[in-house]
Amino acid sequence: MEGDSQTPRAAVIVSKVLEDDDLLVEILLHVGFPTTLVRAALVCKRWLGHASEPAFLRRFRKLHPPRLLGFYIDDRYCDSAPPTFVRMLPQPAELSAIVRRTNFSAYRRLSPGMLDCRNGSVFTTLYTDKSALGVHRPLCHGGGLTIVPSLPRPLLPLGSSCTFRQVLSKQGDGLSYYYLYVESSNQEYRMHVYMMQDGSWRRHHLLDIGQLLRPRSKPKAVLVGNKIYMAAGPTNIVVLDLKTLSFSTVQLPQGVEHGSRGTTMLSRAGDASGVYLIHVKEFQLRIWLRKEDNWLLVDSICLHEMCANLRKSDSTIKNGHNVLLMDQVVDYGDFVFLQMGGCVLHLDVRCRTLRKVYEYRSTHLGDIHPFTMIWPPAFPTVKYESCKVCLLVF
Repeated sequence: MEGDSQTPRAAVIVSKVLEDDDLLVEILLHVGFPTTLVRAALVCKRWLGHASEPAFLRRFRKLHPPRLLGFYIDDRYCDSAPPTFVRMLPQPAELSAIVRRTNFSAYRRLSPGMLDCRNGSVFTTLYTDKSALGVHRPLCHGGGLTIVPSLPRPLLPLGSSCTFRQVLSKQGDGLSYYYLYVESSNQEYRMHVYMMQDGSWRRHHLLDIGQLLRPRSKPKAVLVGNKIYMAAGPTNIVVLDLKTLSFSTVQLPQGVEHGSRGTTMLSRAGDASGVYLIHVKEFQLRIWLRKEDNWLLVDSICLHEMCANLRKSDSTIKNGHNVLLMDQVVDYGDFVFLQMGGCVLHLDVRCRTLRKVYEYRSTHLGDIHPFTMIWPPAFPTVKYESCKVCLLVF
């Protein structure tokens, strides 16, 4: 009887807590994962209103940055197998079912290759009777693989060739796709920029960038807002403004150069309002943020002791191997991938921990594509019934 009398009393207490909007927001703020937040939003219209409010989402993202679920390795020099997905372990049980949908086994016969990976969408090349492109959204139920038009091949004058090309994606109301094609002729360089509109590629801009600003070998361009950033020359970054259809140059921080003295990588700022420059020289990693026309040094990490401890615990990592940055373009968060010998290392910037997460089967180190949770979460459209008390077991 005593237990029965306690049950209504507990329900009253829970009801009072959940009917207090301030307390409810704090509870939702600490659910831990965007997937749990979406489930909470299904309870009733009031919960959805709090969970989808922009100011709340900014607080939630700051407390729970988009989680790194794993990464794709495109080791196509080894064989023609699809990209391999490597899970980041340990992985919470909450996300296990989601991570199982990340593989490409269903598309093995199409021999997919990675082009870009952003916010839950994977842009791939597909090889059928002719080359095609596909967008794979493994985190979306029924997302499957969407076939999109093949990349355009601009008509080049005699003596010209393609220096490099890259697909870029931009997150807005949906995904917008850009295609960057750099042409060279007699050490003169031109950028062809295409944008996908109404299901087809349309030329967006053609830009002469001259001789002095030649792109670096296999640069990784980064699209931030309406600007494309790309390494050029020994100490420059070319910035193409897609709104004004103009370009400018940015000098690297003093003492930093692209090339053999150190490795550099551009990465998007998490709030899409700036670009990070990540640089490794010997065992020193530094991270700068470019905002308001200035470079701000935001972090500096000495890797020497971390690497020494890693060699002691793992005999496959030998002395004498240099530490280099992996080619990766991500919304920079709290991690970066490095390579040492034939091993991929994951550096947790916040916790200052370094661990081996992959070992290559061949001497060639392929591209790496980090894969994170989608942000912001996609809240479903549901017709709610009015409710006085909202209860949910997380």
